[in-house]
Amino acid sequence: MQPLGRALETQTLSLFSRRLLNVPKYKFVYQPQVREAAVLMALCNTHQGVPSVLFTIRNLNMRTHRGEVRQVDRQTGKRVDYPTDASLEDTARRETHEEVGLPPSAIDILGCYSPMPNRTGSLRVHPFLGFIRNPIDAADVRFNPEEVSSVFTLPIEYLIRPDVRQTRLFRNTKHSYTVFKVPDHIEGEREIWGLTSFILDGVFRKIIPEHYS
Repeated sequence: MQPLGRALETQTLSLFSRRLLNVPKYKFVYQPQVREAAVLMALCNTHQGVPSVLFTIRNLNMRTHRGEVRQVDRQTGKRVDYPTDASLEDTARRETHEEVGLPPSAIDILGCYSPMPNRTGSLRVHPFLGFIRNPIDAADVRFNPEEVSSVFTLPIEYLIRPDVRQTRLFRNTKHSYTVFKVPDHIEGEREIWGLTSFILDGVFRKIIPEHYS
């Protein structure tokens, strides 16, 4: 595959899609009335041609998880609560539009990673990997201020650096996962952790094993 310092292009994105066809199966405990949810991990090229991941920081005034670094969206209700959503993929696209203003047509879905629970096990979260077609500048993203405090991108080359990562146990399980340091110039928490980090680490292990271990 191409070096990670170069802009993502069709051949590399197709490789990512093929690699997501075979993902690990985890055995997590869910509540009896578990609800289905979706989240989007958004890959992008910056205007400088740097392959990156788009993140949001939850509104600092929110009652829960304020200031937390997150994937670009998370749907917290049943899919059937939204009759316009034909699938969980549609849910991920719609929520992305609502949170950061990117229309569904602006994002190519490359595949889906293994579902996993939220903190209480009340949600089964399905992580979708997407690619934002046009190069972006995080400063130009028109996010929803009621849910999002700010938006930023981090280069993939930064996220895979060994000095940026630390291995910890995932919640109260025997599964280990990787926590990522956040650069000092980004507001909010100093780490990407929890479900967002688990997804980021798992997806990287599938799509770029040559560069990430």
